[in-house]
Amino acid sequence: MKFFLYGDLLNPSQLQRRAPEHRFLYHATLSDHTVKFCRWSSQWRCGLASIVPSQGEQAWGGVFELTDEDVNNMDQFEQDVPQGAYRHLQVTVSKETGEKELVTTYAANPIGKFKPKDHYLDWVLKGLRQWKFPDSVIQQWESYRPR
Repeated sequence: MKFFLYGDLLNPSQLQRRAPEHRFLYHATLSDHTVKFCRWSSQWRCGLASIVPSQGEQAWGGVFELTDEDVNNMDQFEQDVPQGAYRHLQVTVSKETGEKELVTTYAANPIGKFKPKDHYLDWVLKGLRQWKFPDSVIQQWESYRPR
């Protein structure tokens, strides 16, 4: 199954634990969406990223091939978020070549506005660098740092 992963799900350590058979396919963008921190994590003690609709913006992520077992593991791994906090969503992403593809992603059911913390952002940035995302994507995530 092809999944569009973003945020902390791109961290190589986390991805290896949750989806050990994953295979990176390509970088992708999701049009008319952006990243917001609309769920609270008791584990991270800060806001967690989710994609939300936002006209004219785009969210970056990676498309990965995941096995059914990987998906089941990922679905069950979120121990500190209430059941139903995240859902599978079918989205159309664009490859860097411009080609479009229908894939699955995770999206939060928003409960508020929260701030991320440096340790969470460092975790996300490690994944962005691992998968060689463009500098502009890394800079966007850096801009989320609390001031």
